[in-house]
Formats: sequence, C-alpha cells, structure tokens
Amino acid sequence: MIDVAIIGGGHNGLVTAAYLAKAGLKVAVFERRSIVGGASVTEELWPGIKVSTGAYVLSLLRPKIIEELRLRDFGLKVYLKDPGLFVPFENGKRLYIWSSLEKTKKEIEKFSVNDAKNYEKWVKFWDTFADLADFFMLNPPPTIEEAKNLLEIFKGNINEELALTFLRTFVQDARSLLDEYFETDEVKSALAEDSVVGTFASPSTPGTAYVLAHHVIGEVNGVKGAWGYVEGGMGGVTQALRRSAEHFGAEIYTDAEVDEILVKNNRVEGIKLKNGKIINAKIVVSNADPKTTFLKLLRNAELEDEFIKKIRALKNTGVSFKIVGYLEELPDFGNGKSLSPEHVASELIIPSMEYLEKAYDDARISGYSKEPWLSINIQSSVDPTVAPPGKFSFSIFGQYLVYNKNNNDEIKERISEITLEKIREFAPNFKPIKYEVLTPLDIERRFGISGGNIFHIDMTPDQLYFFRPVIGYSNYTTPLKGLYLCGSGTHPGGGVTGAPGYNASVRILEDIRKGLYK
Repeated sequence: MIDVAIIGGGHNGLVTAAYLAKAGLKVAVFERRSIVGGASVTEELWPGIKVSTGAYVLSLLRPKIIEELRLRDFGLKVYLKDPGLFVPFENGKRLYIWSSLEKTKKEIEKFSVNDAKNYEKWVKFWDTFADLADFFMLNPPPTIEEAKNLLEIFKGNINEELALTFLRTFVQDARSLLDEYFETDEVKSALAEDSVVGTFASPSTPGTAYVLAHHVIGEVNGVKGAWGYVEGGMGGVTQALRRSAEHFGAEIYTDAEVDEILVKNNRVEGIKLKNGKIINAKIVVSNADPKTTFLKLLRNAELEDEFIKKIRALKNTGVSFKIVGYLEELPDFGNGKSLSPEHVASELIIPSMEYLEKAYDDARISGYSKEPWLSINIQSSVDPTVAPPGKFSFSIFGQYLVYNKNNNDEIKERISEITLEKIREFAPNFKPIKYEVLTPLDIERRFGISGGNIFHIDMTPDQLYFFRPVIGYSNYTTPLKGLYLCGSGTHPGGGVTGAPGYNASVRILEDIRKGLYK
C-alpha cells in the first residue's frame, strides 16, 4: 500500500506529489497519457516542430513553488515576452505594450495623453495587489466569517478605498473597469483580452473584471505583470516538476489511466486502473476536474443526491480553441518579414471593444464567432529549441467556439478558415505549412477535461473562492474520507499557477498531523 495515489499528472498533480513526497510520504502519480503535464505540455507534432498544444505562456506559477521545488535546478527556464502585447488596428495604427512603463506610455500617447497617464495608475493599482497575490492564492479560500473581515487583511498595506475598489472586481464587469481608466477604444481593446480568456462571457459581463485580475498579478523572472515563454514549450514546466517530484521520492506512471476511485464505508481505499490493476492507498488526490472526479471516477460510490446535483450543475462549457503549427516566414504586420518586436509579443486580433462583444454575441446565438478574437504567439522568435532554422512554430488561442459534441468536429475546418482569413487581414503572408486545430471537444479528448473548459469550471463569481467547486467543499476535501481535489476546479482556479496543488498538499499534511489516517 502507498500513502497517496494522485490521479493525473497535470502541473497541479505534480506539485502536490512533489510537496507530499518532500514531506516523506510514499506517493505515486498515475497519468492517462504517455507524457505528463496535463494541459501544460509540449508535443512534437511534426519533425523538429514543438508546440504547446494547451497552455502556451507562463506568468502565474508562484515564485514560492519555483523556489521550494527547485524547478530551475530541474531545468525550468523562462524567456521574458517583451513586448507582451502587439495589437494591429484596422486603420493601420498599432499598439505595443512593453514591460517598461515608460516605453508603453510613449506608445499610448499616440492614441491619448490622458490614457498614457492613466496607464501608470492602472499598472500601480495591479502591482499593489500582485504583492498580496500569494496571500490570496497560496491559502485556502476564506470562510464566510473571514470574508466579513476582508478589509482587515489589507490593513497596513493599502487604504480602505483602494481595498474596496479591488474587492469590487469580484463582481464588476471588465468593460466598466477599463472605462474608469481609459478613453480610447484601442487601449481598452488591448487590455480586455485577459478578462474573457477561457470564459463564456463578454467584457460587459459581471465578474469579468476578476478574470482580468487573475491574469495580471503574475510575474516572469521578477518582472511584475509580465508573461514569458518556457524554453522547450510549456512541457518545460511539467518536466521540471516531474524531475522535482521524482527527486523527492514520488513515483510517476504514464499510460496508466485511472478507471475508478475505490470506496468502502464512505472512505477511499485506492484506485483501479483501466487495465484492472488495483492500487491500494490511504489517500487519493484527484487532479481531474470535479465532474470527471465525481460523475465518472466515483460512479459506484454512494454520494448524496444533493451533492451530485450541485456537481452536475457546475458551469464548465469550454469556448476556447487552439491552432498550432509552423510557418516558413514570419508574418508581415507592416514592418516586414524580418524578426521584429511584434513577433515576440502576443499578437492580438482584437481591433475594438465592439469586436469582442460581437464575437461573444455570435457564439451565444450560433455556437461560434464569425470573427473570433485571437492571440497569436510565435515562440521560436525567442526560443530556438522549438523549431529548426527557417521554420517558426506558432500557437493561436481563439474564442469563441462553444463546446458541442454534435458539431465541433464538423465545424473544425470552418474555424480554421475564418481564423486564417482574419489574421491575413492584418498579415497577408500568414500561411502555415502545417497546422492542427483543437476544438473544445478535442481539448476534452486530449487532456481529459470535461466540456473542454481550460479552467475545469468557469471562473464566475458563483464559482470562486468559498463557492469553488461547491459550497462546503472549497478546502480541497470531499464528502469521502481520504479523497482530496487538487486541480483547477478548486481555489484559486485556472492557469498554470501551481496554487491548487500546493494548497491541497498543505491541507493533506495538516489532516495527517491531526491523526486522521493512523
């Protein structure tokens, strides 16, 4: 018998494994695919071409986890993505967002002097809360009683008005928040993307200000708010985590799909693999999404009907699609085909706020955006390990395409056509040599995520903090003794943060110290 069996070798499962093994427990990870990483993986789909088929840039992985698990020692290397954003507009203008505040202000001054001044206020506002990010992310969500005293948390750090402004983002829409700071549509368009990533909502939807907040409080190599490319693709994160976990004593098995969590007398006894093998364990930790965990892996367990109803009702409809591939020349956005700053940046196709709103409206009515918003990333612009000379690997993240088992396969070709057509309006020479499209249905199939939702469940106000994943079980526990959750469906949510995995490990070690598993 082992101490802990972890279902799924995604980044949070590996974080949990590393911390528990480091604490001296006998830990084993069981991964369905032939490679670990979950949705943070690198795949060589064509000879010499390595692409990040799921997550594609890094910022939110907590520095504490990087340091304590010695991820740099185990091979993690991140290139700063600077400029972070490049946005071309239909009138021929363009906007770069740099890590340098002064460089960005000069860019914004081309559109509005007032917006340039307010951009500095915008950055300082988020920097204040970036300093508190670990408090919110590397702790379980507050209880109701603690939530009543949230203002006390900020004492000594910020004033009450600023604290209330931040707390308002939990229910505010991103569009009104951006309107408070900026007057030009171009600047707002450049900053609105983070508010709707992975979310079936428009910037006008309440709660999207928090989705934005979730994405701007990270850092890369000490640069606040920045994003970066992981050397070798996003699999570089999870390969480093695997090496760390194994260094501390965890065993990791691939091609080992879990078929069922075994339960007796309301307590877990272990897991059964698809091949029939039974693994006895005192504790089971699921890195799978809540619906997969409770509706599939616990199909023979006796769980209360009310609990199961809450799980079934969770919002988890995926709306994101990916296109990965390679080019033989860099896209020409007006500066030529030679390597330019825009090729390092995330190239955003969001020409206006109304464009974003219409993309959402189309998807709500027709199931997909006739003109999707897009984020194009050419990682080989800074990382020579992902493509041979003369070739350029790319990743396109797009929305909206609504998860639908009946039509996602049929509509795949149409999605690729409208995506490439839209990019060519700004860069006519964007002509992939090879590419692969991943619809939400493909994301579900490849990564095992119900509904193809990249956050496991939506990050809306009713599914955050003490509501995530359901009321009463926001602290990584479940109704079954010995069963814990550690995936993105728990607090603080999606993205490659490592925080759910860290928090789950802390909870498990606390329960062990209380003597719950003697």
